[in-house]
Amino acid sequence: MFKVIIPVYNVEKYLKEAVDSVITQSLPFSDNVKIYLINDASSDGSQQICDQYKEKYPDNIFVHTSEENHGVSWSRNFGLKWAKEDPSDIVLFLDSDDKISEDTLEKAKEFFDKYPDVDMATIKIFFFGAQEGPHKANWRFEDKEVVDINVDFNYPQFYVGGLFIRGKALEKIKFDTKMHFWEDAMAVNKVLLSCEKYGLIQDPIYYYRRREDETSLVNTAWKSKDRYNKFIKQGYKRLMRYCRFKKGKIIPYIQFMVAYHLRTYLLEANQEILLETISEEEMPKFKKRLQRVLKKIDDDIILSINTRMPIIEGLLSLKYGRKITMDSEYKDGDLVFSYNGQEFDRLSEKTVRILGWQDKEGYEGMLRGRFSTPVYAMKEDDYIFAESNGQRVKSIRHGCKKRIKIFGKNVRNYKYAGFAIDIPEDWTSFRWGIHLEDGDVMLNETIKSEIEDMEE
Repeated sequence: MFKVIIPVYNVEKYLKEAVDSVITQSLPFSDNVKIYLINDASSDGSQQICDQYKEKYPDNIFVHTSEENHGVSWSRNFGLKWAKEDPSDIVLFLDSDDKISEDTLEKAKEFFDKYPDVDMATIKIFFFGAQEGPHKANWRFEDKEVVDINVDFNYPQFYVGGLFIRGKALEKIKFDTKMHFWEDAMAVNKVLLSCEKYGLIQDPIYYYRRREDETSLVNTAWKSKDRYNKFIKQGYKRLMRYCRFKKGKIIPYIQFMVAYHLRTYLLEANQEILLETISEEEMPKFKKRLQRVLKKIDDDIILSINTRMPIIEGLLSLKYGRKITMDSEYKDGDLVFSYNGQEFDRLSEKTVRILGWQDKEGYEGMLRGRFSTPVYAMKEDDYIFAESNGQRVKSIRHGCKKRIKIFGKNVRNYKYAGFAIDIPEDWTSFRWGIHLEDGDVMLNETIKSEIEDMEE
């Protein structure tokens, strides 16, 4: 039996879509599924919708209505009280503005039948609504069905939406009602430190709604002061202490998970909100707390994060309290970046970005582009060139104002990254390259027909 826990709070616009996605599963609903709708004092029409479903499916849908608003963690815990009656059942967490693909429960059943020793599993996430597309964490599903956190330390699980849980894991999970964000990551990973494994169910999809009004907790959390100094203590440090208590040390999996999440403070997308929320007087304390956390994380763990080089350098700089930059060495026609002997990236793997054809005076008919890769900021004497059949054309400088800032300070200035170039008419394809002081590095190839219709 599947038991689906759906916290409900002021979601009359979305609730039917969520519930219907469970009712219309390929696995017959009446014999296999129970839904628990926990209405947390909604002030809109959510209660009426809950009652309608309860009336239509009295044996499969259960409704609890709270007179006071307690928060999503309380609602999930309340639903778990019902769901834990039979530990052989499988619980799915579904938020009331999200939905699941129609094969979700059927594929989950097949997975748990195949892996009887796994008590927790998750599915891919796709965004819909104001933003569409796959979640970045979906790469985990490419080559694994079961993650052993003692081996696969760089496979973090943060979310409870789309998470299936049963058996011993079901007995252990509990959400902290005092946490207003990251409560799902805390609850899930406390359980993982005991169970040590979780599954990746390959085919089903959890559809995570990005609301047009940006009222979700994820979108509003960055504007709360509690998301910063207070959270570092209640979130990162608390989970690390718990890990040390359970395992005698902070295992690589927890180190990676914390570092991977901590990097979000350094991302460009969050910098503006961060600087608006944290005052200049509060910033030193905030950085100090980040440093204390990072000092508990090995350099190898930080270097293994799949993110942009300025972020890695920023994390290392915070950890050591001084500016850290990658070492670079030109060898075998490439510029190789490393830290303490560990290779991080290569310039040859980066691409030139084409912005369009120019019609401005002095640049008529020229192709405009930019080479603003995170691993390298072009120097004044560097230049981009194009090459085809042994013929080379050198570009000329074109203005570029792009910069990367972390905590208000420039970490990359791309003022020399913009260029314009006159591509010969008879070229059908060509390859980009960059000329450096030490030599040339060949980059990506461009098919001319693919850019003919581009406009500036």
